[in-house]
Amino acid sequence: MFRLFNTPVWFHGWDILVEAVILLVVLLIAAYSWRIYKFNHENRFAYFSLAFIFLALGLLFEMLTSGIVYFTPVRDVAADVLRPVAGPRLVFSGLLYRGGFFLQMAPILGAWLLIFFISQKPRERLRKFYELSQIALFVYLILLISIVSNFKYFVFYLTSAVLLGLIVLNYYKNYLENNNQHTYRIMLAFLLILASNILLVFVFLVPSLYVLGEIVALAGFLLLLYTYNSITAR
Repeated sequence: MFRLFNTPVWFHGWDILVEAVILLVVLLIAAYSWRIYKFNHENRFAYFSLAFIFLALGLLFEMLTSGIVYFTPVRDVAADVLRPVAGPRLVFSGLLYRGGFFLQMAPILGAWLLIFFISQKPRERLRKFYELSQIALFVYLILLISIVSNFKYFVFYLTSAVLLGLIVLNYYKNYLENNNQHTYRIMLAFLLILASNILLVFVFLVPSLYVLGEIVALAGFLLLLYTYNSITAR
């Protein structure tokens, strides 16, 4: 069975539960962002909502691939469904698993990249050719990194950490300029998510870091949800 990395056996299934909670939180944040966009018509909130839809897609594929890896009944059902594609004796099942992990990674990296652009100072975008070409280059790199990460999982978490680090820096600069507590909490939330990705890089050394990384990520998303709930409640 193809796996990205070893995780604590006792945590199998619990991580899917944690990711299900994160998925719900992410969808609520997307809804809050869309609600704010409908109120003030600022495009950055619509893009923020789109970014969290991407995150939701990545989490959904992560839950599906984990369920197939962990549970034999789920694996048997998936094998029956995919048998026409996987070929005789499921000879192409490894490629299908890698495809599932690719569909998990690409939307998440795309979401972080989009949030990085959103976190920059507002200005007119996509008006010049070189900006459009840069977007195309970034999309190509995300797809390439998602493929490479199927063979070296930590490439995905390192790339996520770099993008999240840039997001944290942008929100920190915004906080210094406006001294807004909402901005501070958003920065802190992304800092927690950044910490979770850094922890997951080193799972190959200490598998239990996977558990800590999942919990820290959940804390970051919950703080982000609390912040957006506070904004919409005003």
